[in-house]
Amino acid sequence: MRLKSFEAKTMTDAMRQIKEALGDDAIIVSTKEAGGWIRVTAAVEQDELPASQKPKANTARDPQPYDEEEMIEMITDALLKHRVPGNVSEKIVAAAMVLPAREPKKMLAGALGKIFKFDTPAKKSTKPLILVGPPGAGKTLMTAKMAASAVMAGQKPAIITTDIARAGGIEQLSAFLDIMKLPLYQAEDAKTLAAALAKVKNASPVIIDTGGLNPFDPAEMKTLLKLMGVADMDAALVLPAGFDAEESAEMAMTFDIIGVRRLIPTRLDFARRIGGILSAADKGGLVFSAASHTPNVANGIITLTPDTLADFLMPHIPAAGKAKKGKS
Repeated sequence: MRLKSFEAKTMTDAMRQIKEALGDDAIIVSTKEAGGWIRVTAAVEQDELPASQKPKANTARDPQPYDEEEMIEMITDALLKHRVPGNVSEKIVAAAMVLPAREPKKMLAGALGKIFKFDTPAKKSTKPLILVGPPGAGKTLMTAKMAASAVMAGQKPAIITTDIARAGGIEQLSAFLDIMKLPLYQAEDAKTLAAALAKVKNASPVIIDTGGLNPFDPAEMKTLLKLMGVADMDAALVLPAGFDAEESAEMAMTFDIIGVRRLIPTRLDFARRIGGILSAADKGGLVFSAASHTPNVANGIITLTPDTLADFLMPHIPAAGKAKKGKS
């Protein structure tokens, strides 16, 4: 990947310069206007450049220190590899370009912190948390992980499931909870959910598992909205990493309409392209908090921060400081 910036009086002139220097396959990364000039940064796959324009290989063992152009190029390359949509990449790169960081991963983390919203580990809500999302997203496993995390922290969680129609759904969750000696409360509709919440009003945290639904089916979303309206609760979209970015964004926007405010990515342990979760968080205005990075129930949750998210986006780039990971 090769990154290059161009300055011109008009966008047309800038595009002409980009085409002449990088060819027709160049991708616009960011645009910025200042003092009557337009600064456009574009990128192209390395193989698209003539040999005379390709940078010389760095033979030094230690790639640091990096200059600004190298760091922006590495960040852009990472975002492209993860299939982050162009409009989201442009925001991230534009934020990165004004940061004083001297290493690419820290620069990326700083940009992510400016573009996206993150929960702090110390922020604990007393509201019930309802997990929602498409079928197969990992809501039941995440429910079990959250229950285990709460028990290990000395809390007394209460678990409710509305996923009573799916074959094996109740049995799967019960098996996890039996190990922790926790009961499983069941609710089939808004009325029975209200009754279940009344039974566990002194528990903390209260986690509600729901059945998978089609976010583009108005009838299914109306049913979910009724469940969410039973009490003042937090709602989190459980979304697998690796989903198509456009599909993820459309799902997030649909859930945002009914009041879902958090995003819990799953399958981060084997997803190779996580642009979908960035696209979902951007389009839905969702807050990153917990995430799943292992199939294990015990210690199966991490708290997503700008640093940990940058680690997933640039796993092979060394960082000076250790990324902050923790339980959620």
